[in-house]
Amino acid sequence: MRSGTRHARAVIAIIACVVVASACDPDSDPGTTVERSTEDGVEILTVRGPDTAVDWSFETHVTISPEADGEVRFTDVSPWEVGADREGRVYVLDDAGGRVVVFGRSGSVVGSLGRAGQGPGELSQPTALAVSADGEVAVYDYGTGGIARWGASGALPPLERLEASFWGPELGLASWGLIYPSLAADGREGRIVRLVVKAETRTGTLGEMTQTTALASFPSCGLGGVPVEPIFAPQLHWALGGDIVALATGPRYEVEVFRAGVLERTISRVEEPRPATRELALQEVAGGYELTAPVRCRISATELVEARGFAPSVPAISGLAVAPDGTVWVRRGRVNGEAEPSIDVYGAGGGYMGTLPPGSPFPVAFAGRATDYRVVSLEPTDTEAVEIVLHKIVR
Repeated sequence: MRSGTRHARAVIAIIACVVVASACDPDSDPGTTVERSTEDGVEILTVRGPDTAVDWSFETHVTISPEADGEVRFTDVSPWEVGADREGRVYVLDDAGGRVVVFGRSGSVVGSLGRAGQGPGELSQPTALAVSADGEVAVYDYGTGGIARWGASGALPPLERLEASFWGPELGLASWGLIYPSLAADGREGRIVRLVVKAETRTGTLGEMTQTTALASFPSCGLGGVPVEPIFAPQLHWALGGDIVALATGPRYEVEVFRAGVLERTISRVEEPRPATRELALQEVAGGYELTAPVRCRISATELVEARGFAPSVPAISGLAVAPDGTVWVRRGRVNGEAEPSIDVYGAGGGYMGTLPPGSPFPVAFAGRATDYRVVSLEPTDTEAVEIVLHKIVR
């Protein structure tokens, strides 16, 4: 595996071409400029220019309601509890029931995998789900500290132990290995989180980041010496689609793209960082935080900002997705309470295709094949539950 930390290498190639994107990059929108260079065998793409709208719209194809099978309620479903395969099936982790519920293309239940327990094919505290394009399923079970896998045939899986600890929350399953964040170190001044690949014979690293922490006190709850991150601290964002992994590890708009574990290209977009302020930090944690352990109390937004502080800037990226056709979707950063952030789309060759219309769904998965797939998203309802919605892209 190759490290994703390109900043540690010296630049050994100058810009090979600076062109209007439409002149030599069929993926890119003509309103942008793409600078291409090569660094240690890796293609470097730098995108400049304003947003250009992608002329796409999204039609609701199938809606899976919270009571779809009469037993599962998706009140607390998270993005890492939903997956899909190339046949259009959608998989949802029912953590309370210790199983994975499978929905067909029409949105009806077609089966389930696993059951509550600690034996073969059973799950005690499942927390993350991954589904390969072929329909292989992997679940991380916190209760046993291992991975349960079902092949496309649905055969009972053996428990698979992890060499590097699972930090999560996401889990990925590619033809060349399991992919997940792992906590490499955790100290008083920060922690090191790595995105690792567990292949058949060894475990390697795609990239890593250091997350700064400090010890804080919350007098209203009688707590001290609590390790916390600053508000707006960058998080490790990544996504898997087929054999492609997209990874972002810092505050700037920079994405690394791997194919089968090898760094293929990086994409960066030139834009000024958005400075973080106390007012924005208060907006981000508006409502405070409800603590349930070791004591039950509420920490106010003001106390959170005073104790945690905030990073210098709002992170430029808040999410990534990789479609079956190799396109990379980048969700911009935003502050709590603001409108949904813009979503940029990059072609399989790295070129900027444009920015989706406001209100476009951000994928938690893609159902279908490279030539015909649906966007799977989580949408809130009038109650506290969510719906799983499959959208057809109209291009």
